[in-house]
Amino acid sequence: LEAQDFFESLPTGLFTNLEGIKTSGQLQYSLDFKFDTQHPESLIFSSTLTPDKLKILGYGATNISKLNEEFNYTVYDGDRMIRSFLVGPSNQNYTPLSNISVYFQNALMSSEDGSFYHHKGFNEKRFGQSIAENYKQKRFVRGASTISMQLVKNVFLRRNKTVARKIEEAIIVWLIENNRLVSKARMYEVYLNVIEFGPNVYGIGEASNFYFSKKPADLTIE
Repeated sequence: LEAQDFFESLPTGLFTNLEGIKTSGQLQYSLDFKFDTQHPESLIFSSTLTPDKLKILGYGATNISKLNEEFNYTVYDGDRMIRSFLVGPSNQNYTPLSNISVYFQNALMSSEDGSFYHHKGFNEKRFGQSIAENYKQKRFVRGASTISMQLVKNVFLRRNKTVARKIEEAIIVWLIENNRLVSKARMYEVYLNVIEFGPNVYGIGEASNFYFSKKPADLTIE
């Protein structure tokens, strides 16, 4: 289908970051989903959105590529604003990736998303495993969010869990990763500078000082 037709079909008010986006080219979507409730672990899940000469002509309500520049980040708890700070050199706690201990980078990536540098925003195997496990437990016990998805959720979306928010999150992640709007290294750098490490402790710069009285570059394995 025409890419612009797809974006204009999104319900107004539910996908606020994507409202007004202008594109050219086409999109093709395919889904292979097989699920036997008697054998959840045999689930088959393959979801592919393929672009054909897709170009973003205008971002509309939200400039998705703002991750490449210094920007203001606001933390919300539901609709309540917790705090706001700059993500970039103007913030003394901001730490470039090259100044963050490789031990820490690898440890966090192993914990959150070991294949971050190799996937395009989504881990289908992990997603399928989560569906199967959540079905068996009859409740939400396992997620499948990649670092890319967590970053988009934190920077562009509120934390309320709704189907519409997850769809918007997935679309923004796909646009960033498949159109190479932001490099993987830059995404990881921003991620490490905005995630919450404790009550009102945001970013590795604050966390490293708060917990160890060290700079991020000086963190050891211990």
